[in-house]
Amino acid sequence: MKIQAKIIFTATSACHPDFLRFSTILQVRSAVFYYKAMKAKFEFFLLVLMSAAFIDQARSQNLNMEFERVVLEESSYLLSGVDLSNDGKTLAVSSTQGHPFYLFDPYEKKIIKKLDVGNWYAGSEVQFSAKDNYILLRQLFYTDWNLNKDKEVEFEIIDSNTGKLIRHFDDYHQVVITADEQYAVTISGEQIVFWALPSGKKVKSFSVQDATNAVAVSPDGRYIAVSHKTDAKQLKKNPRYKKNKKSLKTDIKYKEQISVFDTDQFKLRYTIDDLYDVVYKIDYSREGNILYIQHIPHHKAQSATSFREAYVSLADAESGKAMRKGFMARSLAEPLFKKSPDGRYFGVVSYTNRFPEVQIYDYESVRMLDRFEL
Repeated sequence: MKIQAKIIFTATSACHPDFLRFSTILQVRSAVFYYKAMKAKFEFFLLVLMSAAFIDQARSQNLNMEFERVVLEESSYLLSGVDLSNDGKTLAVSSTQGHPFYLFDPYEKKIIKKLDVGNWYAGSEVQFSAKDNYILLRQLFYTDWNLNKDKEVEFEIIDSNTGKLIRHFDDYHQVVITADEQYAVTISGEQIVFWALPSGKKVKSFSVQDATNAVAVSPDGRYIAVSHKTDAKQLKKNPRYKKNKKSLKTDIKYKEQISVFDTDQFKLRYTIDDLYDVVYKIDYSREGNILYIQHIPHHKAQSATSFREAYVSLADAESGKAMRKGFMARSLAEPLFKKSPDGRYFGVVSYTNRFPEVQIYDYESVRMLDRFEL
């Protein structure tokens, strides 16, 4: 197997030794394997679009993971975030301390455009929208002193073709762009708001009592999932707590639930029949039939001593039934995850000993197949 192209961006700092930024592109024969990870604010962002050819052949041939370093331009500042467009033609790269935001051609190895956006001291996370017409930026911080609550931060939506700022959002837990790119959806406090794109005008909104951090819109745009605190009155009616009052008190205080509403009238469709730890992210599968729930126990409920235990649980998006399958990671913050387009693999970032690594699982059996130490 011949590696035709591979690119890595790295940036380190003596002041911030835990900062690691890189993006790699591997092209294997006719199949393309994209892998990208980013660490900022002691968080990792993981995107894995995996080819079966790469996983299978790399294992059998003991592939030497050599790499080529590419310098965007001479600079003493860190790169804080990176994402690859869905068509595979453009890398979007953000910098710290208000320095340029780059659109970069990974094959020609040249800067396409430099933009004056995302001017935050610690830089931003970067994410292309489904059709690549927009880029979503999320403000980052070097440290986060509250490990049990998602910080409300700033977001920006950029037109990827013109570089124009479409909308700036202050103090939101999460902003997502719908798959049809018609709306940006935000959550702040108990309010969920739909903003039209590209006008940035408020279209509609609704509230969810005791809403927390996460929101996700189904690929067809018909449903929206929202995380919220537990309903104490309903929990008290559950027979499982009749002889276990201590467990009831703990679950009311530290657990969360997820409810799904229709996006037309915002009527409740169902509440998933399970309890979760502090929910940081919800995501629909590409087909819209599975909900991925990333949750991390409150620090008082953690059993790990050096790293935080984090979980990605699955739920049936049609029935609202929790699935008895999931993935676990050990991390300093919120490890990100991705399912491969062919549905065979699931990737998540985790810590083993001192260093982070990308762990690749067989999606059906939840058996670990490969580990890539970073």
